Amino acid sequence: MNEAGIDEATKLYLDYLDKEMTIQGILSAFCVTAAAVVFDRILGIDAKSASVLIASLQQKSAIYIFAAVTSLVLAALFFYLQRSKLAWLHGQISFAVAHEMRGMNVPDDTNTVAGGLAIGNSWSLWNCYKSGMSWLAATAAEAALAVVSAQERQASYATICAIAAIPLGAAIFFDVILWRVMVHRDDRARSPRRR
Repeated sequence: MNEAGIDEATKLYLDYLDKEMTIQGILSAFCVTAAAVVFDRILGIDAKSASVLIASLQQKSAIYIFAAVTSLVLAALFFYLQRSKLAWLHGQISFAVAHEMRGMNVPDDTNTVAGGLAIGNSWSLWNCYKSGMSWLAATAAEAALAVVSAQERQASYATICAIAAIPLGAAIFFDVILWRVMVHRDDRARSPRRR
């Protein structure tokens, strides 16, 4: 393939990776900002000057709010890790294109254009993104539990902790299953097809 062909063939995919990196950065920044705002406006405010709802959330739902903030921070981490994976892949493909366009061999410790595109087509490339979404779902569940428990009669500390652990445990369970299934799909896709 000539130089212009390699460049044009990969430019569309590199542009796509660039857009996805931007989206992951926005999601990560949103999660960190939301966690900081929730922590500051609900847990960080003086109970005497707080509204009735905020005072109730502080008194009855602090565990759920803390779990929601933790889930948001974990979602931000996974979105950042996804962005890092995409940036690494973008760099690998760009490096390989530059080498191939100049007729140079791609070093053994990096990917060729075809190798980079194969990674880009893998199921497990998006595991961090899906994990980030699972932690956002856990955040929504914790927020709902916080609002409901703020209006209910005070439960025991052990009961509140056990209930707050359910969405977190569900996110962990989902992530473990997801990662195993996606890696298994990638392994099946790479293995020679049986007849």
